[in-house]
Amino acid sequence: MRSLLSRPYIPFGTQYYRAPSPPPEAWEQDLANIARLGLNTVKFWVQWRWNNPDEGQYMFDDIDRLMDIAEKNRLRVMLNTIVDVAPVWIYRKYPDVTMVTLDGRRIGPQVQPHRQIGGLGACFNHVAAMEHMFDFLRATVRRYKDHPALEIWNVASEPELTSSMAEMRLYADDAEHMGDMLCYCENCRTEFIRWLGAKYRTIDRLNVSWNRNYRSFEAIEIPRTRNSFNDVIDWRIFFVDTLGWNVKRRFDVAREEDGGKHPLMCHHVFIQGFPVTSTANDPWNVGRFGDLHGITQMDDPMMCDVLRSCARGKPVISAEMLMLFGYTLALPKLVTANDVKRNVFTGIAANMKGFVFWQYRPETLAREAPAWGLTHLDGSPTPWLDSFAEVNRVLQKNADFILDARPRAADVALLYNPENQVFGWAATGNEKNVTDSLLGVHKALYERNFVVDLIHPREFPGVLETYRVIYVPFPYCLSGAICTALKAWVEAGGLLIGECYFAGWHPESGRHQTTIPGYGMDEVFGASQQHAADGSLPGATEITVMKTLQYIRSGQKVHGAMVREVLRPSHAKVWGTYANGEPAITCAPFGRGRAILIGSFFGLPYYRGGASKNGDLIASLAGLVAEPGRPNVTGGKMRIDLLTDPRGSAMIVLRNLEAARREFVFGLPGLRKGKAVEQFSGKTLQLRGNDGGVTARLTLEAGEVRVYRV
Repeated sequence: MRSLLSRPYIPFGTQYYRAPSPPPEAWEQDLANIARLGLNTVKFWVQWRWNNPDEGQYMFDDIDRLMDIAEKNRLRVMLNTIVDVAPVWIYRKYPDVTMVTLDGRRIGPQVQPHRQIGGLGACFNHVAAMEHMFDFLRATVRRYKDHPALEIWNVASEPELTSSMAEMRLYADDAEHMGDMLCYCENCRTEFIRWLGAKYRTIDRLNVSWNRNYRSFEAIEIPRTRNSFNDVIDWRIFFVDTLGWNVKRRFDVAREEDGGKHPLMCHHVFIQGFPVTSTANDPWNVGRFGDLHGITQMDDPMMCDVLRSCARGKPVISAEMLMLFGYTLALPKLVTANDVKRNVFTGIAANMKGFVFWQYRPETLAREAPAWGLTHLDGSPTPWLDSFAEVNRVLQKNADFILDARPRAADVALLYNPENQVFGWAATGNEKNVTDSLLGVHKALYERNFVVDLIHPREFPGVLETYRVIYVPFPYCLSGAICTALKAWVEAGGLLIGECYFAGWHPESGRHQTTIPGYGMDEVFGASQQHAADGSLPGATEITVMKTLQYIRSGQKVHGAMVREVLRPSHAKVWGTYANGEPAITCAPFGRGRAILIGSFFGLPYYRGGASKNGDLIASLAGLVAEPGRPNVTGGKMRIDLLTDPRGSAMIVLRNLEAARREFVFGLPGLRKGKAVEQFSGKTLQLRGNDGGVTARLTLEAGEVRVYRV
């Protein structure tokens, strides 16, 4: 990150301008106030519809003035190029540009709460319209590339298929809304057939995968229901590729015009908020193009870990930190100083190097009014604005350290597989079943101080050698290539943990596996599925643990969800049984590694607030491979993150995860005894030497966050 910026600092500031708000008469005073607080970064939107109102005519007067005011106040600017709001003239010039739902409705142009100027709905596969979009981006970069206030180009703000039209995403949560699926226009059909030709090469290969008897690619029908799988998976992954191609073109255009003077980035929305099935949002797809990458950050640690993981070594920032989100008469809970610390230092602990809050003044337009602001409606300061300024002072004081620091290497990796996400929706009508399974496993590990990465099939097989433990939640649809790589990795010494119906669907042939786990993974797990039944009946998925592990004792109960899969061990040992004694959890050696199979879904109910012991079991299984740097805690749940830099300096971030005041004792391997200084209060904490590390005792209030430098 240091090498990308105009000087060594932590970008820290606020989104300010989304035309036509705030009004021009507020700009001078607001930007002066932002600078006076010590914040250093502002973000302005340059919007296709607003700044290119007629074909060939660009109106940048507002951005010109804002850039000059920012420069006068020594503020650095992130320019957000918003291209999903097509101008009126585009819709008049190309009547076929609007996206079309399955049931034939044209859904653009339209307004959304956060696109108050309208223009949403242009199809990414309309080639002529997209060329005009790239022309607008080219003109914008050409105009501002030499402005002294410019720091970062953000060329793709929350890229996704539906252009942030929330009602168009309902079908990902409710099978009754598939009629809102996008996009069924002729441009998309034409491009989909071309995409299938590139993927399968011959119609015979497609027929094997889809189990059809088409005579040519031109005969292919677009899926209209979710009642088969491979055609639906292809249909949705096609849009992932469409979006990726569009975002790549934006980077290519901006890079060509800017000439490498400024870093380029985009930022994605979390996989929970923008599911891949409905929005084509795959962070690994769009995160590969920029010099750095960002996220719309909410209060969820897995968001930060997805960001770090998909960027794979690139600097990462919070491009939109959401803490006061709301709508008219659905107002946000006011934040405290501790809330600000928690959000910022959760990001710092995950290796973020910058933060841009959404937004400075509360929104006054459309349904997002009157929420979101760091100030009151009249622009006067709030207590939480002062808290942001205080956090910024601590960050800048530690900027040299933070820019060079890294968190501990990950203890565990979770598999995020877009095809499995689509499969989960097609199979159940609710894509959140798969996502919530990931969230539940992550939550269990995060609460017990594991560092967690997420991995993607795009990175296979090379990424696997980085990890000693891999957990695969809700693993129904896995390809042969994924399973082959996992098998070799376990044989070489890895610990694989998989849930029920592991590789049950065969995407190469479009058929259900007859032996589960599929692709020969039953050999790896030393067990196979004997039979499976409805897991929703009372007590159906109650499992008695048969082995004492780090966080759980033999005889304690855990609970699965959705499926009751009875296992048939071959050479595996039984580590858990259902009430009638049938095998529910097994563990088997394979080569130099081990594989654990769970006959239900464990992360899903843990995330949704039930099955409290599931977290203990998940963490115990992942902890079978001891990581020398992982902290230990007694006294309750406390999150401990350690960052170190090449000079040997360290930062400790502590967070009380309990809802009450607690006294904790914690141990941190690898540090030397001495005093740690809290960066906000200046108070010291004595670190006592113990077995190659340090221990300390302290009391934290409910939810309290402390930050220490060693």
